Amino acid sequence: MRFGAGPAGKPVKFGLTWSQRRAFALSVLGFQAMVWGDVLLNEGRYGGSWRTALVGVGLLGMAAATWWIGTSATRRGLVIHALPSMMIPWDDVHEIEVEMSLGISTVVVHHGKSRRTRLAAPTTGPLGRDEHFQEKVRVLRTFWAANRTREQAA
Repeated sequence: MRFGAGPAGKPVKFGLTWSQRRAFALSVLGFQAMVWGDVLLNEGRYGGSWRTALVGVGLLGMAAATWWIGTSATRRGLVIHALPSMMIPWDDVHEIEVEMSLGISTVVVHHGKSRRTRLAAPTTGPLGRDEHFQEKVRVLRTFWAANRTREQAA
């Protein structure tokens, strides 16, 4: 388990689980197989061409990016791995809560004066279940409690 380290340990990265990536990755691979099958076997009769293959390459890049997307908890704060990347210092965090919308539980961080940031990971829902979701939320809150300043904790 990558998320088993505590606040005194090294940074912890929370990414999407394989079940959360699987549907997108497999549909992209299926799209590529259909496009290349059409181009090679049917001479592009169904719309397969170098342009649709190029779209598929872009989708493959997006599928590969799901391994990078996530959240890291470090001693300095939360690092959001997305475009653009973002760092939220622990001193700016007011609350870490779990919100549920359409059956999907996500972690929301309240920081700054009135900002809220929804984290891409950890998350759990009916189609992309994460059995360790509650443990990951506990680790995030433990990092926050251990690394915020004493004035904020009071």
